[in-house]
Amino acid sequence: MDELENFIFSGDCLQFMKEMKKDYHERIRLIYIDPPYFSGTDYTLKKRGKGAPERAPMLIEEVTYTDKWEGGLQEYLQYMRERIEAMKPLLREDGSLWLHVDLHASHYVKTLLDDIFGESNFVNEIVWRRTNSPKSQSKGFGSQHDNILLYAKDITKFETKPVYRKHDEKSLKPYRYEDERGKFRLIEIEAQGIQRTENRKQFEWRGRTAPYLYRRETLDKWWDENRIYTSRNGRYSKKQYLSDVQGVLVSDLWLDINPIQGASKEYSGFLTQKPVALLERIIECATEPGDVVADFFGGSGTTAVAASRLERSWIICDVSSVAIEIATKRLREMNKPHYELRTSYGYTDT
Repeated sequence: MDELENFIFSGDCLQFMKEMKKDYHERIRLIYIDPPYFSGTDYTLKKRGKGAPERAPMLIEEVTYTDKWEGGLQEYLQYMRERIEAMKPLLREDGSLWLHVDLHASHYVKTLLDDIFGESNFVNEIVWRRTNSPKSQSKGFGSQHDNILLYAKDITKFETKPVYRKHDEKSLKPYRYEDERGKFRLIEIEAQGIQRTENRKQFEWRGRTAPYLYRRETLDKWWDENRIYTSRNGRYSKKQYLSDVQGVLVSDLWLDINPIQGASKEYSGFLTQKPVALLERIIECATEPGDVVADFFGGSGTTAVAASRLERSWIICDVSSVAIEIATKRLREMNKPHYELRTSYGYTDT
């Protein structure tokens, strides 16, 4: 295979990954997977039948995949181990794996990933709010979030771009000061709280002695740039202008990406479908245009949709014919670049 293209593989990802190893060894920049969660549930595709004025439409449910394991947790973890071990050699040295799980087995999968990738290559556990309405529980508390476990192939070579979300009313409140350059907030330049210890070094700067957090040269530079604010009692702070800030820096708590609802335009009926915005954030922060992105539990094809929008090459795979049907339909509707649907690694399904 001389050139990387966009592929949909229909079948068990383990076999495809073994066959791909020669052509794709260390060529994939990012792998995102949303595998079974050990939930004990059969997942279905919901479709509405035809209705009539005197009767509501019937709901038709088609099984997409089962998340039930006769061998229990050990069978599930062995299933996951075999596939994650096959993914690792496909990643570039600066590549990463983003594994989407929930409460059922996240802590067991985390231990599995530590073993395969190494504890030192663990980057983040990202919490994504997957529902706005937790269900009432007779014991404990309703679950509202999923976890995304992020591992680097080699932590010394991996990096992500900062991610910002748009300002909201709360984040704009501190920008209550204004001068000729625009609105700004105040940033401490003196040690406060736990940063301020009895032995912390202090020095005098422009008439005030304090435990400054920055070197004198840095403070002088900000003074010359008119970025130092002087309070009525002579205390100094740094001005952070709203125009200089891209937005609110995103942490490992992702509350700003809404889950898929039944009324959402992108909803396909696939129960575990993830929003395109979630995959766009992941792909955009850890890859560049032209990189290869893979999803070996492709589901409704959201990874392929997001990668296409961001001009990345992509590979998706799913064992469910229903999932493949939904993914291909979504891609056709996008009218995006050519892709091949394969039922074996060396055979193109026409």
